[in-house]
Amino acid sequence: MSELSADKIRFDERGLVPVIVQDYNNYRVLMQAYANKEAIDLTMKTGLAHFWSRSRKKLWLKGETSGNTQKVRKVLIDCDEDSIIYLVESRGPACHTGNRSCFYRKVSGSERYDEILQEIRDYYMKAPIITKKWVRDSTKNEYRYILNPITENYPPPSPQVMAWLANMIDEMTPMDVDKVVVPESFGLPIATLVAERKGRPLAVVRKRNLGSDPEGKVDYASGYEAGSYYIYGVNPGERVILVDDAISTGGTIDSLVDYFIKNSIDVAAVACSMSKDMYGGRKLILDKYGIHVKSPVVLNFEGGENLTVKFELPGDSKWLK
Repeated sequence: MSELSADKIRFDERGLVPVIVQDYNNYRVLMQAYANKEAIDLTMKTGLAHFWSRSRKKLWLKGETSGNTQKVRKVLIDCDEDSIIYLVESRGPACHTGNRSCFYRKVSGSERYDEILQEIRDYYMKAPIITKKWVRDSTKNEYRYILNPITENYPPPSPQVMAWLANMIDEMTPMDVDKVVVPESFGLPIATLVAERKGRPLAVVRKRNLGSDPEGKVDYASGYEAGSYYIYGVNPGERVILVDDAISTGGTIDSLVDYFIKNSIDVAAVACSMSKDMYGGRKLILDKYGIHVKSPVVLNFEGGENLTVKFELPGDSKWLK
């Protein structure tokens, strides 16, 4: 990336330049304001975001009254040199309403997901279905395992699909959490993206002892697999979001939610990129804990044979068959 001196910034006839403020960690747009030369100079000198208030006609430091300061990591300038970006680490919400971003509302009818939804549908309709031995209990003999092409990368999904899933889970779950938690396996790619969007650490529940004393140990049994999870990086009193790639029988989610509740860890939400509703996992978690597992993609077998793909979007539902 080439560099330009701050002296190259072209201010308008009022001596101002528009400033877009973005989160340094995930490039989320936080706010838009204006700066004059003095504000730019103070920003460069102090490393804290300064602006010029057009309504109050005065210089202001972001967070000077609220405490929600913005540490500037980088300043970018556009090709015409008349608009700039502050890339910041924000201490607290950027918006005076208490929202993380000033851009917390969407224009009705502006969302266009049809191509992405069709792409996801095609992935699942072509996904291999593998018969495995049922190990959870004695109620069944076989488990129809639908290979999750998006999280098992078969075939490798497009970045648009990965971003869409992470954005949906981010939108469906609260911001005021301490950590995002994921069981070690196929949920890691989605959970990593969600943690990035939340701006929170990612705690990984391990399938093996890492050699140090874990915070806890949990036995689990899914439809086709049984084992133990070792809890690392999640502590009593914390508020967490539990994210996984899929929920089917609910065995994994059940064991972890039960452990968290018993150890005074607040489960703010549970989300999976995909739900196999024919196995009743989401109903189990709802009935047992009162938690509705958020899932943008829902699979089912109609009459035990034909696979259907349902999309559960915030405020909407759409079936593609």
